[in-house]
This record gives sequence, C-alpha cells and structure tokens, in this order.
Amino acid sequence: MLDIYKDVTIMKNLPLTIESICAYDDYIIVGTKQGHLLMYKFEIRRNSLNEIKPEIHLLRSNKAFAKKPIVQIEAVPDLRILVSLSDTVISVHNLDQMTFPLMTCVSKSKGSSLFVLDVQRQRTLTGENQCTLRMCSVNRYHLQLYYWKNQEFHELSADLKVPDIPKSIAWSGGQSLCVGFRSEYSLIKISNGEHKELFPTGEKPEPSVILLDNNRLALGRDQKTYIMNSEGSPILNYPLQWSDSPICLVNDQPYLVAILPNNIVELLTIEPKLQIQRMDLSGKISSRIKLLVKCIHRSGHILLASGSDVLCLVQSSHEQQIIQLMGEHHFELALQVADMWTDSNNGSGSNQLAPSSAVNNKEQMMQRIKNMHAFDLFCKKQFKEALSLFLKLETDPPQVIGLFPDLLPEDYRNKLDYPSKPPQLLGTDLETGLFCLIDYLLEVRRNLANNSNSGVHYNTVVVGVGDDNTNTSSSSSETTGSPSLKAKYQLKSIIDTTLLKCYLQTNEALVAPLLRLPDNHCHLEEVEKALKRYHKYNELIILYQNKGLHRNALDLLFKQSKKPDSPLAGFKRTVQYLQHLTAEHLDLIFEYSEWVLKQYPEEGIKIFTDDAVVDMELLPRQEVVQYLQKVDDNLLVPYLEHLIFQWMDTTPGFHNALIHKYRERVRILLADYKNNLMDKQSMESTSDGTSISSTTPAAMVGAGEEPGELGELRRKLLKFLEDSDHYSTETLPTYLLNDGLFEERAVVMGKIGNHKEALVIYVHVLHDTRRAEQYCQRQYDKGLPENKNVFLTLLDLYLSIPPRLQSGKDLDTGSTVMATTINPALTNLEANVQSAIQLLTRHSTKIDPLRVIKLLPPDIPVVAVEEFLHLTTDHLLRARHSGQIFRNLLLAKRLQVHKQRIRLEQLSKLVVDEVDLCQVCHKRIGKSVFVRFTNRDLVHLMCKEKYNNNYNL
Repeated sequence: MLDIYKDVTIMKNLPLTIESICAYDDYIIVGTKQGHLLMYKFEIRRNSLNEIKPEIHLLRSNKAFAKKPIVQIEAVPDLRILVSLSDTVISVHNLDQMTFPLMTCVSKSKGSSLFVLDVQRQRTLTGENQCTLRMCSVNRYHLQLYYWKNQEFHELSADLKVPDIPKSIAWSGGQSLCVGFRSEYSLIKISNGEHKELFPTGEKPEPSVILLDNNRLALGRDQKTYIMNSEGSPILNYPLQWSDSPICLVNDQPYLVAILPNNIVELLTIEPKLQIQRMDLSGKISSRIKLLVKCIHRSGHILLASGSDVLCLVQSSHEQQIIQLMGEHHFELALQVADMWTDSNNGSGSNQLAPSSAVNNKEQMMQRIKNMHAFDLFCKKQFKEALSLFLKLETDPPQVIGLFPDLLPEDYRNKLDYPSKPPQLLGTDLETGLFCLIDYLLEVRRNLANNSNSGVHYNTVVVGVGDDNTNTSSSSSETTGSPSLKAKYQLKSIIDTTLLKCYLQTNEALVAPLLRLPDNHCHLEEVEKALKRYHKYNELIILYQNKGLHRNALDLLFKQSKKPDSPLAGFKRTVQYLQHLTAEHLDLIFEYSEWVLKQYPEEGIKIFTDDAVVDMELLPRQEVVQYLQKVDDNLLVPYLEHLIFQWMDTTPGFHNALIHKYRERVRILLADYKNNLMDKQSMESTSDGTSISSTTPAAMVGAGEEPGELGELRRKLLKFLEDSDHYSTETLPTYLLNDGLFEERAVVMGKIGNHKEALVIYVHVLHDTRRAEQYCQRQYDKGLPENKNVFLTLLDLYLSIPPRLQSGKDLDTGSTVMATTINPALTNLEANVQSAIQLLTRHSTKIDPLRVIKLLPPDIPVVAVEEFLHLTTDHLLRARHSGQIFRNLLLAKRLQVHKQRIRLEQLSKLVVDEVDLCQVCHKRIGKSVFVRFTNRDLVHLMCKEKYNNNYNL
C-alpha cells in the first residue's frame, strides 16, 4: 500500500449538525441541520518536517439562511452564486456578499429532493472565459430542467417523467442524464425523454452515479463500480472492486476515493486497475462519515464530513507520489501523475528520482519514467508495449536490438549499457519478441525515411532501474544534433539487415515485404547469396526489381518458367513483372513479352492492357500498335478496344483502325453467312421445286441480329459508329457501301448530318420504317438545331420518290445501288401516304405543321389528318399559353425587385439637421460638406484626415 493522501482535521465537534458541505479554492461552505450557513477560509501549510498543519477561520455566517435543514449546497464560483436545497425548494444566493442574500427562488422546484448542476466552461473566439450552467432537479416522479440566464433559472424544456423517484443523478455528456433508481440505472435523453436501461442496482447501499473526467460515469453496484461512457456503454471489460460497499465516492484524478462502512477510506485507480491506499479514520472522527466532496478549482483536496467533524484528505506532492509509484513499478500511474505536475510542484526532493542528474522540469521527469517503464516492460516480457514506448522515446535502435540475442555482433552488443542484464529469451518468448521487434523496426524505417520532414532523431538512451528501496536511479547517454549522412546510412543498413535476420528466424515469407520496399538498404551481394541458398527465387526477383536490375530479373524469369517445380514456372510472373515496367524500358518489354504473346496471346495482351497498373497507360501507344501488328495482327483488336473504351483515347487513327478491323472481319463473316443461307434456300427450293430469283436470301435478318460472332461484331460496329466522334468519315461510307453494310452506312450518314441519305437507306434499301423512325427519334433527342426537321425529311421520303433512287446512283459517291434491294411495293403512293399519316400521328409535336401541309398531296382528305391537326393545334396552344404565363411572371418579379429597390433607397437616406455635430470638431454640420462613415459617424470634409488618424482607419 502507498501513502498518497494524508488526513487533516479541519473542524472538530462543531456545535451545529452538518447537513451539507461544498468547497472551492480556499473556502469551505457548511450547511447545517438548524438552517445555518457557515463559510470558512482554510489553508494547508507544510513545515520543514513536511508535517501538514491546517489554518481555518470563520469568514461569515447566516443564522437565518433557512428555516429547515439545508439538504444540499453547491457553489458555482465562476458565476459567483450558491445553489441550495432546503424545505424541498431550490434557491440561489449571492456568493460574495456577507449574508448570502437571496437572488432568486425556483418556485416550480417545490417538492424537490435532489438537484445536480452542469457547469460548462469554454473560451470564446474573443479569448474570454464563458461559463454556462444547467440544473436538473428531482421532484418526485419528474425531472425538472433549467438553465441560468440573467441572474435566474429558466425552464430548459418540459419535465421528464420517470417511473420511480431517483436516488442519484448526474449529467452525461450534456445531452443525457444518468439516473440511479432504487432498482436500476437508466440513461435518459433530455431532448425526448427516451429511457435506456443499463443494469440493476445492488442490494445496498443507495445507487451511486458519479461523473468522471471526459464525460465518463462511475456506477456503483454493491462492492463493484462500473465505468461507462456517456452513451451508457461499458468502457472497461472489468469492474472496479472495493473491499466493501462504498457509501460515498468521489473522483480526484487519477484516483477514485470511496468511504466504506466503519469510516474506512479506500483509493483505487481506473487505468491501470490498482488498489492504492486504505485508511482507517474511525479514531479521528467521532461519528459516521456521511459526506465526501471535492474542492472546486483545487485538486488533491477532498473533504469528509460527519455530523460534527470535517476532515480534509490532502494529496502528497506529485514528486513524492511519483517516487512511491516508481518504487512499486507502477510506471503508468506515475506518468499520469507526472502529466499533472506543474512547475510549482518542482521541489527540493526531485534529486531523489535521479541522483546522478537533477530533474528540473516536467518533461525530463516524464522522460525518466518512460525510460524505466520501457525497460521494466521488456524484462516482464511485454515486448509490444516495451517496444512501442522505446519508439516514442526515440531510443537508439541498436540499443533496442541489443536486448535480443544474436542480432548484433557480440563485441558490439557487449559495449551497450543497460540497467541490468537483459532477460534470456528462448523458444516462444524469443519468437514473440522478434515479431514485436519487426513491427518496431518497420516503424523506425518509416521515421528515418521521413526524418527531414518530421524532425525525428534517435538518441542512445540507457535507462536504469533502481533496487527495491525507495530511491530509484537512472543514467543516460544522449547524442544531440542530426546524424551525419554516413551514420544515417549505416543505421538504415543495420535496420534492414536485422529485419532480414528476424524474418529468416520467424517466417521466411516475410522476407518479400521487406525487399519490396523501394528504399531498402540490404547489401545486394549478401542478400543475393542468402536468397539463392534458400531457393527464394521470388524474393530474388523482388530484389532485382527494386534495385533496377530488370534484365537480370527477366532472364531469371525466362529460365525458371521452363522448370515445372519452380515457383516461377509459367508466364504469369513474367506478365506481372513486365506490367510494372515504364516507358523507358520499352525495349525490354518488347523483347521479353514476345514469347508470352506467341504462346499465350490472351494472357500476353494483358501486359499492355491491365487497368490495375497505371504505368501501362503511359506507354507510347503508337509504338505498341506497330509492335503488336508485327507479332500477331489479331492482337490489335483487343488492344485498340482497351485504348478507346477503357482509357478513353480519342486519337482518330486508333478509331479508324478499329472500325476497319471490325469492317474487314464483318465482311468475311457476312459473306459466309449469306452463302450458308443461299445454300440452305437452294436445298429447300430444290426439294419443293420452287426457284430463287432474288440475289438476297429471304431469311436474312437485320444488322446485329445475326447469330454467333457476326451478330455480336455488327452490334459492336454499329454502337461504335454511333457513339464515337473521332473517326474519319471521308472515305468510310464508300467502304461500307462496297461491303454491303447499309445500316452502318446509315449511321455514318447521320453522324455527318446527311439525314436524308440515312433515311433513304432505311426506307428504300432496308425497307424498315420502324428503324427509320427510331433513327429520327435518336437524332431529334440530341436537341441539335440541324436535327430539328429530321421527321419532316422522313415524311418527305414517304410522300415522294427520291431522285437518287429513280436514277439508281448514289448522290455522294456515284456508286450504283442494287436495284434488287428496292421493293416496288413501297413506292406505291397509297402505301406511302398511310405511312406518312401514321408518322404524323405518332410524332405530331415534332414536325412543323405548316411545312407538313405543303408536303401533303392535295387529294388527301382532311379527315385522314384530323388527329394530327388536333394534336399539333393543342400543342401550339399550350406553348402559347405557357409563354404568356412566363411573361407575366417575369413582369411580376420585375415589379417586386423595383419595389424592393425603392424601399432600400429610402432606408439608406440621410437627413442632417441642426443637432448633428461633427465627431472631430463637435461643431454643427449645417450646410457644410461632410463625410459619413460606415459606423454612421458624420465628419466635416476638412476633419476627415484627423478622424482617420484618430481611429486608425
């Protein structure tokens, strides 16, 4: 057990019965059962023998403070108020005046049995300290919420109804209340009153809810205390265990202090979970301790009160606490205490921590503790924690590596100084330690790589741990300044070599991640020999790759690819390697990819098209195209498709090349398809005695609907011709016409805006009015001005025979259109008129009605186009009405803006009368020329410069 707190008697045998108590700074306020309020000033002094002597005297009192016992009092020194509960009513009193005069009484709180305050302190943007106060009072089955403003409490929200009378309560995170009922704990949201049940309370004593730092909660259940977050979830996997059920509990960071039955005081810590101190105060206080409170704004002081006595528990100085904690090897707790240490705590006893060199500040104290903690953790074989701490301390890596056997040369390791002999590591302990060392060394590598940015430098720190006596000792050897480049390189070499040794002792598969690091400093020849000795060819490839020895790697891959038992057998590793080479190694890529492309073409093309590798996209594409064309012309199509569809290449040459590759293949497949159909029809006609007069098989289907590869390829070609805007259309229509690819030619005609030519193909060559209308719809939906009359063009084709078909010549290219492809039935005027009427009905709003009337033959009855006329008339009327409505809305908006402008002009006008004075000379403005500033100050024009100088404008 440690001796952290000393008990000091403040008041003894007070003639009044203490009912409540609070403390802040150097003041104690006592509320009595008789309704008296007493205020004391106290001071704890230490003499030369480190003995604690209190000084206390009564400052002021009010015998008529309350008519009934003062059940609860809370001071808010930031607002200079005192909140009290007496006779079931909450009152607020002035903290500064002599008799604590009443400021306000919360009348609604009548019937309250308990209240809890929420004091929030924050710094505003202007640098001022601001304090906000909220209060929750327990009024039987209701929770009343208030906030403090303008010297009184206002209702924050509607009352929250609860199923039972709360016995203990605390604010949780500012948005919830943690309530301890007789049978359970609950978390209640103040916004909507939603309840979240936590867990049942114990058998005894009353439920206890204590607010800790960082919005944590301590909930008591019999002899256990559970630590929860503001959401009601457990923070720790274990409860804190007391030796008996606590009566009162208070948090004095980093300790939890509890009053147990029989006036026993016990101290625990949360993290780490430790039992610190146990004090028996039964001989120092006359009756049972019933109150336990902290002193606001004064850590390390806790007040205990019985009915007539008041004691104060005073913490030892932080320095003495650290000495005790380190002597018991409680380094984590010592760090927490040191973190709260201020310069005022630096006493004359600091040399007890480090006799060899005095500790003069908080940083050095914490550094000492961490050093000793790290070595102590290692000796306890807590390798991960120890190495993490060594890393934070920036301890020299060889000093850490020397803790492990056989990783440093023996003569070098013998020169290292440690507080005591490091433990001998064998078997499982050694393996566990090496794994932790690997993580440590990898982090050191990253720190060294970022040294120029982060400022990290490593010091040779030798820590010392003391014996079992109170005093502890440590020694250190530190190097200041940044290391030289040579020393830095040597350090990196030691790190990487050690890593390689660790990997070979633990798991050989971990060698590869080290060698993949581009900045590894492994010695090339030594590592190459070691890898060959262990037949680690895959790791050897990684080494070559990172060192830039690509030809060595590719030669090894080619040789190993022919060995079935080799881990590098086959083509996959070669493909992966070539994919990661850049354009500067293009000759190597072409040289070593040829054997893969010839033996495995489908996989070999991935050398140039893998999206997962960024460098492939940066290769010179024209050179790759020429190379693939030389190796195998069939590889060109998948590469061009990847360029255009995946990498969005817009080079016209690549688009033209892909179209011609598609066209050539489609031409061959189409010829075979036609021949097969002709043969099939010939066999059928021979069997039934009929003859075939047409040169086009009747069983042919539309473009892209053919079976197999032909249909798939034509669909690709049609979509590409439609979507791409980067191919040349100068000679392409001629190629397509010569190949008999009429639909493809129609798409190209549409791309260049020759809609009439495209529609002629659909209507008079392919005899497909459905696709003709689909074509018109696609062009119309693009919203281009030149496509506005595309439906009118189709109507014109329906109602007249184009001259180009009468002559049988293509107007653009002069090539002959096969007469056998023209269906004479479609040239019948009556059939065309019916198609035209159907077109007008389906697309009435997309065709100019006046131009339609001019195109329609005069002998068409009106009743035939009656529906068209109705639809187009309704459309025009709706458009006209919409325009009128929009115009009127714009006019109304204009009037509103004009009205607002007039109002703003009137607001900004300025009237100068006889009482308006110049802010500089204080004479009337009158009819003089003046200047008006943005803050509405009026100044004579002659006084403007003086005003600017005075106000630094």
